[in-house]
Amino acid sequence: MKFTATCRRSRGSVARAVGMAVALLASIVLAGCGLGPGEETGDASLLVTRDYGSEVLIDEPELPVNESSTAMRLVDENADLETEYGGEYVQTVNGLSGDTKAGRRFDWFFSVNGIVAERGSAQFPVKGGDKVWWDYRDWTDAMDVGAVVGAYPAPFSTGYDNRDWGVEIDCLVPAATACGMVQKQLEGDGVKLESSGDNMILRVGIWDAIADTPEGRRIIRGPENSGVFARFNAPTTGTPEGAPVNTAWHLIGLDVRADDALDYGPESGLVAATRRADDPPVWLITGGTEKAVELAAAALNPEDLQRRYAAVVSDGQVTSLPLP
Repeated sequence: MKFTATCRRSRGSVARAVGMAVALLASIVLAGCGLGPGEETGDASLLVTRDYGSEVLIDEPELPVNESSTAMRLVDENADLETEYGGEYVQTVNGLSGDTKAGRRFDWFFSVNGIVAERGSAQFPVKGGDKVWWDYRDWTDAMDVGAVVGAYPAPFSTGYDNRDWGVEIDCLVPAATACGMVQKQLEGDGVKLESSGDNMILRVGIWDAIADTPEGRRIIRGPENSGVFARFNAPTTGTPEGAPVNTAWHLIGLDVRADDALDYGPESGLVAATRRADDPPVWLITGGTEKAVELAAAALNPEDLQRRYAAVVSDGQVTSLPLP
């Protein structure tokens, strides 16, 4: 239902208005009334967390939104909000404020449908079906996290900011089984695989093949370039007699300081999302072996990926990156 702007005027003001020009009357209406919120567009979800999704502060899966809803307004209506820079920047949510602690910087960041927006939350519109995620995190070693996996099946099922993006699976040999698993899961989650020229891509393959892609090279350069807290250790060659030998790429999980935290070994899969500038996001379904890639493909579902920036599948468990 669309709200209509109305104004009340006293009997005297009505009398004085007699004979006034239409232009003057229009200016009074515009100055004194304002416009209502507009039509409702459905329900959106709001998730507020801290420390890369490790602690949930607010979880509202169904919030009515309308034509005036924005990412900032949604959190403002459901939390105690403080802003800076003329109301353009979220500084505090429910008493948790951006700060510098022990030389490390903590602030609030938001994503819509798993993509970190290119403009401020006060200007970013939210419509029915959107997934809005606010997270308070240490960004010292990864300021630019362009996309996350924790809103799956968004953005593939929802789109993003009215962009005309298609959805494409890029299958890198040898990964036929994993690619089939990814396609089946996407279709089961209501995602249409179709090309529009600019596509959101799910790149599926062993790390040997992924490493030669633009996204793979960004991961090699570290979280400050990719936003992904993971790397791969190369197979070892020419080791001294008796030394351990890596026969395949080992997946290494990093902590929030971008330091090595855990060697998951070669049979562990990685699900990660990257984005460069305003381009469509590229997801990576990868691992050191074909089996590892299939494990990653099996985790492509809302239950395993929710609230995760990136995910590792190892020993029958799914864990979040970065590690604590």
